[in-house]
Amino acid sequence: MTHRARMIAAMSNPRRICLILLRAMGDVVLTTPAVRVLKKRFPDAQIDFITNRAPAEILTGNPNLHQVIVYPYRPEDVFGAIKFSLSMARYNYDIVIDFLGTPATALMTWCSRAPVRIGYNLRMRRFAYTHLDQGYVPNVYNPLSKFPLLKPLGILEEETETEVYPTAEAEAWVDQLFAMRGWERASVVALATSATNPVRRWIPERFVQVAKWLRHQGQQVVLVWGPGEEGYVNVIQRQCEESVVMSPKTTLMQLAALLKRCRLLVANCGGVKHVAVAVGTPTLTIHGPSDPRVWTPSGDPRHAFVRGQLDCLKCDEKECKTIECMEAVSVDQVINAITAMRVLG
Repeated sequence: MTHRARMIAAMSNPRRICLILLRAMGDVVLTTPAVRVLKKRFPDAQIDFITNRAPAEILTGNPNLHQVIVYPYRPEDVFGAIKFSLSMARYNYDIVIDFLGTPATALMTWCSRAPVRIGYNLRMRRFAYTHLDQGYVPNVYNPLSKFPLLKPLGILEEETETEVYPTAEAEAWVDQLFAMRGWERASVVALATSATNPVRRWIPERFVQVAKWLRHQGQQVVLVWGPGEEGYVNVIQRQCEESVVMSPKTTLMQLAALLKRCRLLVANCGGVKHVAVAVGTPTLTIHGPSDPRVWTPSGDPRHAFVRGQLDCLKCDEKECKTIECMEAVSVDQVINAITAMRVLG
């Protein structure tokens, strides 16, 4: 069979498809609409997802995936990337889609020897692909940025609803936590006060004021946190009333199950917010350097955001000496936004 014939066969009736995204938890969650649409188009295909060890758990139980393959190497590990790439051919994929487009993921895609290899039109990487994205549009809700990579397969449908499926074990863990705290009938609000990038963190003392206001509204307040954030969040908890508690250490599935039971999440822009959206919990996001158009579902009243009024907003910088954009968001702004959402009951 010629290469062209293999390509046509792969695009019409693929047996195995591989998706690659080596990023953080939130980025992986935001790819789930594309996974669902791809499975809808090719219901008999086995779809695998390659991602880092940390976010791999968040894909547990996704009915559209055959398996999640963990990429175990750090970004700077060149030899690890080469070793992993050389193992790709053994999977015999018909289609490989590179949702990231780094040199490492381009190499993986090329080494797969799949008849159809799709990626972004990026300099020094386009050689790895047989097809390039069609019509990439910036500054839209992030899940929509994945769909130009599906267009070479004839898929024009676009969806934005993300998915995370908490396991039964995680749901049982939350039941036990709520029973221990006496929260079975309580209205619980979660606060995610940290962020991987420090410039996306709202002022801690202002989170304290919001937490106290929520308690005065009769809400139970729980501070959620992830790896490396316990000390930072503990400082905030100590400034709150005793009834504002920190969550126990959680797995990603336990975090998803906990957020699912909450009435609202108030958060900085980050992965926790995307998990909350995926399990159907309303969110209020405090934005500074990040663009709300990219990270908040458009037109969905369950998901709101607040931001300051500065010329440098949406700069998307990773470092800032002043973080004026976060300073510009007041406590009253956040409280008024929560009130306007009408979700507290």
